[in-house]
Amino acid sequence: MIAYLVRQDLAQRFAGNTLGLAWAVLAPLLQLAVFATVFQLIFKARVPGLDGAGYVVYLSLGMWPWFALSDAIGRGATTYTDQAALLSKVAIAPWKLVAARVITAFLLHGLGFLVVTILLWLFTPHVTPAWLPLTLPAWIALAGIAFAGAMWVAVLNVFFRDVQQIAQYLLTAFMFMTPILYAASTGPEALARAQQWNPFASAIGGIRDPLMGQGWQSPWLAWLFAVLALAVALWSYRRFRSSLVDFL
Repeated sequence: MIAYLVRQDLAQRFAGNTLGLAWAVLAPLLQLAVFATVFQLIFKARVPGLDGAGYVVYLSLGMWPWFALSDAIGRGATTYTDQAALLSKVAIAPWKLVAARVITAFLLHGLGFLVVTILLWLFTPHVTPAWLPLTLPAWIALAGIAFAGAMWVAVLNVFFRDVQQIAQYLLTAFMFMTPILYAASTGPEALARAQQWNPFASAIGGIRDPLMGQGWQSPWLAWLFAVLALAVALWSYRRFRSSLVDFL
């Protein structure tokens, strides 16, 4: 059922587009070109120890995992309200609809991440794609966090329709609080210490650091947060599942 829902979601996302699924590859290429132009040539942004091209690598390898997280939670938030007619007529476990949207987001942005990684490896000396397998634990932890967040927000959005907008602003805030656009060492010392307990920083670092030859550290904090978040999401789902269709 989940595989069918994923295929359906993929078809709906690209319905009416001339290039269809080709956008899964073209979109990251265009985004990478924007990053290279804006941050390297215009803003001349830097991270200590990296040149302009190195900063583009640093930024790109951090942004694509965040794109997957943000897209999964953002689209997952409206799952029940978008599928209200289906839930009222078909006996299907609601969580499977959320899972399909999360999987779709990670499939698309994961493909974009692979394309971007290969391009950065070909044109810069800062990427070592041989370490890609070491990024899988962090990707899985991030997907767990995304699924928990999407489940929780989707339930809340049934009863309070403003939750979707609030979630997007919170995701933007978390992005700026996570060392994606900057290195934690460039900020105040208190910020650098706080990042040691940031589960999002743990996941992003577990993906970016191996590929940039900066060693591998276990994303245990991201895994711990994912488990706790999934427990909360499961509780809220079981608590309010019987009322979902009535409020829809």
